[in-house]
Parts: sequence; C-alpha cells; structure tokens
Amino acid sequence: MPTTDYRAEFPVTREWAFFNHAAVAPLSKRAHERILEWAADVTNHGNVREAEWYREVEAVRAASARLIAAVPEEIAFLKNTSEGLALVAEGLDFKAGDSVVIVGREFPANVYPWLHLESCGVTVHVVQPGEQGRVNIDDIAAAMDGSTRLLSISFVQYASGFRSNLAALGRLCRERNVLFCVDAIQGLGVFPVDVTAMQIDFLAADGHKWLVSPEGAAIFYCRSELLDRLRPVSVGWKSVANYGSFAQLDFRFPPTAARFECGSLNVAGIVALGASLQLLEEVGIPEIEQRVNAVTDLLTQRLAAAGANVYSSRQPGEWSGIVSFEWPDGDPRRLKLHCLKRQVMISYRDGRLRASPHFYNNAADIDALLDALTSADAG
Repeated sequence: MPTTDYRAEFPVTREWAFFNHAAVAPLSKRAHERILEWAADVTNHGNVREAEWYREVEAVRAASARLIAAVPEEIAFLKNTSEGLALVAEGLDFKAGDSVVIVGREFPANVYPWLHLESCGVTVHVVQPGEQGRVNIDDIAAAMDGSTRLLSISFVQYASGFRSNLAALGRLCRERNVLFCVDAIQGLGVFPVDVTAMQIDFLAADGHKWLVSPEGAAIFYCRSELLDRLRPVSVGWKSVANYGSFAQLDFRFPPTAARFECGSLNVAGIVALGASLQLLEEVGIPEIEQRVNAVTDLLTQRLAAAGANVYSSRQPGEWSGIVSFEWPDGDPRRLKLHCLKRQVMISYRDGRLRASPHFYNNAADIDALLDALTSADAG
C-alpha cells in the first residue's frame, strides 16, 4: 500500500500536521467507522445483536495476542495502562522487606502504583536515567538485590523517547528470578514485541497512542504460568468461569486472563481497537518501524539544520517515535501554542518540545512543523 493510502486512513491529515501520537493519537478511519457502526446498531436495535459484538471482542483479543506473540487466553481488556500496572502492584503477594525496581522520570502511571507499596513495607529502588534519558541496564542490575521481586519499566520513555532493550532486560530478570513488568504504551504499534522471546511476565498498553484507537480500551497481558499468582483486585459478576449463570453462584475464576475483567466491557472501544489493529497488521509492524525510523530521521536532520538541539537518542536500538528537542532561544510553551495556531500539533514535556510522528506522516508535515517554528521566531 503506497504512502498516499496510509494517509487516506487518517482523516486528521486533511487539516493537521499531527505530531502527537505519544499523547493522544487521532483515530484511524477504520476505528471511527467501527464506532459509528456499533453506535447505530445499539441505537436502532438495543442489545439484540450483543452476542455478535462479543464474538468480535474475542476476535480482537486474538489480534491483540498476535501483536505481542501471546495467546488469547493471556489477554484481558482493561480501562487503561494504569489499571494494568496497578493490578500487578496490588495483585502480587508483596510482603514487607520485598523491593521493586523502577526508573526515574517515568510517566507517573508507572510510578505511583509502586510507591503505594511502600505503605506495606516494600522498598522502591529508583534507577535514574543518564544522558539523553538513557536507562543503563547495568544500573538496573546494580539496583537489584536478594529482596527484589519485580522490575517495572516503560518500553519507551515518554519524555526522552529512549527505548529500552526488552530482551536484555527480560534475560536479566529471569537470571535474577525477578518478575518483569512492561508499560508498553509508547512502543506497541511501532516496534515488534514478543513477550515469550523477551521473557515479559506482565504488559499493559492502552490503545490511544501508537495503536491509533480510542482511550479506555487497554491490552493487558499476564503470562499464563502467573495467572494464579496474580490476585484479581476487582471481582465482579464477569470475573468467574460461569458468569452467564446468574442464578447459580459458582465462585471459580476462569483459567484465563479474562478473570481480570470484572464487568461489562467497553465494547465500542474494543471493536474500534480491533479495526486499528487490522490496519496495523495489514501494513506490518516491521514496515511501520521502518517508516517511523525514516520520518524521525528526516525530522531530526531538519531540526538540527535549523539550529535545534535534539535531545532524544538516535542510536540503533535506542531511537523511538518520540523526538524531544529544544528550539534555539524559544520558550517551549509559547512555541507549542504557536504551532497549534498553525495547525501543527506537538507537545511540551520535561522542559522540551516533543514531536511524535507515526508511519503516515511525511515530509510535507515536517515542512509545516519547521515553518511554524521559524514563523514563531519571526513573530
């Protein structure tokens, strides 16, 4: 499929040069259409076709599993990434004297659940990132000791854009008998993820960033061998194996991650997620990675030529779709607002501007961003 067809899948390109997929992405055309189809159905027919929609939910569960090389029985649909991380923090049997390792300057969703454990006597070791936001695996190893039960880290750091080597971290954790939890929201949809090869135990990612899907429909993965070790912290009518038998109580969890879905699901969000996953699967994650690499390479070259300081690492294995930069002699907050007025969407994070293009962005979008930044200087 040529680039023009990719752009046709994203109506946002008609009005915007959109560089904010690391925040809240625009919906794909397919996701938008699927939401409308669901809304029209339930508006006109109520729940007559509910079973059909729930069969589609199961198809999306299978697609989500394919995305990370898992099996559908290891996938639960939750509200967001935060719920998945909190489930791991609250559902494991942490005890006083245990410790966990996290990374400094992480997005708070991957900080607060672990800090909350301190009230139970769990120690939180924080590894501080270095130059260009780089998270050194040796520093992580040094932070582990005999009390360490779990490492939780973001695949890609939200502010710096640094991408960790999940396979290397997975090996380290398995060697140390430490559980490995990944906040994958800033990398899933751009880079291949294989939870088995990477030895990931838990993974959470909402669909509203690089999966170009609605907020409120998140993928949560729990390795099948750990299902019984992770206690469901919210139990409802749908948590049990025979949840359709309302009149006969039978408090047994199913042998799958569906035990973490305590009630009715966000069907509209999930089927829209499925539509976007279908698109990403058609394009292919390796092709998406290649295109994001090309567009961010061009962007960083153009920024550097204009005198900007590009903070994000562009080293192989470390680059991501996030480009954090400082514009010469420019207030980043003012520049962000100026770009917004020029129909260019970027973010301000950690004292710097942040641009996060996806696979459908092109050179014309980069022209629009550079024009907006330079026109702010002229103004």
